[in-house]
Amino acid sequence: MARNGYAVHEILEVHEMITIKSASVAKSTLMRGLASDKGLKDLLQEDAETAQKAVKELSEVIEKGIGS
Repeated sequence: MARNGYAVHEILEVHEMITIKSASVAKSTLMRGLASDKGLKDLLQEDAETAQKAVKELSEVIEKGIGS
């Protein structure tokens, strides 16, 4: 069964990737608050921003895949 060119299992796999990236955002954000080194804080901030961008892009794939 496909919806707009995506099979159900593909949509579920993208959903799983969103879950993983969301956890990455939360972890990097939390760890940034605990870090004392500026370089590490910057790296964690960059990681959180990259993961947030990935969540947004993957969410758009899901919306396209299940949209009408």
